[in-house]
Amino acid sequence: MSLLSLPDQILTQVTLNLELKDLLALGDSHTRLRDLVYKTPEIWTSDLLFPVADGRITDRFIKCIVPRITRHYGILSLKMIHLPLTWTGYFMVFDQFAHSVKHVHMKTSLSNLRQLVHHLGVFAGNLAVLQRSNRIPITFRQYSFDPEEYANELAESHYLGQSTLHNLINQFPHMKLDDPPFERLQVFNVDVKEDQDQQEQQHLFSQLESLTCFLSGRTTNDAAPTPSPVPTNQILKANSKRQREEEEEEEQHLNNNSKYMRHQTSPHPQQQQPTYYSYHRHQEPRPDHPEQGNLQQHHHHQITRPYSTTNYV
Repeated sequence: MSLLSLPDQILTQVTLNLELKDLLALGDSHTRLRDLVYKTPEIWTSDLLFPVADGRITDRFIKCIVPRITRHYGILSLKMIHLPLTWTGYFMVFDQFAHSVKHVHMKTSLSNLRQLVHHLGVFAGNLAVLQRSNRIPITFRQYSFDPEEYANELAESHYLGQSTLHNLINQFPHMKLDDPPFERLQVFNVDVKEDQDQQEQQHLFSQLESLTCFLSGRTTNDAAPTPSPVPTNQILKANSKRQREEEEEEEQHLNNNSKYMRHQTSPHPQQQQPTYYSYHRHQEPRPDHPEQGNLQQHHHHQITRPYSTTNYV
């Protein structure tokens, strides 16, 4: 009996016990198996696609593999733990799965979080501008191909009279996006090392909360999202050997790394008044102690142009 003689249901169960490299090799071996591998959402669990701290999961890998995977409403959770991805890689993942994902969990460096928040802000600003002019929204993929162009368009629009990205991001929780990319998002978890600049971390977490609220189509006055009409009982139970091993590996990794600061954002945050303090064109000296500073002295990822995607200080 050959592997191809087995029904799809049996083959799917077999794939649940394969590692990523073996699954990719299986998909390349035959046309039928390729269709089965990439068009079956039950196969692509978050643990399989993004093994914890796997150095092979690079931006290049994401660009090559992720677009092949089905966009069916089967990818409900994304866990990207200590992966060598830049903001571009994260955007390519969001482009493929944002419409279906409910939970996002990331562990990354402060510099990666800084860049991700910045580009999410420019991306969200462009969506707001396009919605105001009744134009088709851009995708994460489109933005990642030419971020500088979209940054310039946002800067030239002077949307809502805002001249800085920071001030614009503060407005997002009070704005409604009609066609949000994260249609079903409920939780966005981010962990970063706590032995770094905690003041900047809190600032970035606050911005991320505003952005996830806006990009999920909600405002601060909206209630929690209603249950999805897409049935989740179509997803096979995650009881495979591969998934159990990945869960144990992540738990061990978390126990061995205690110096992390976790922040959970929700697309429906508490009502709060936005703050207004702009990016500076030149870097100011930091206070020696946080209590000596004020909001005007708060350290941001300063940029030489209001929405520049390349000039970080």
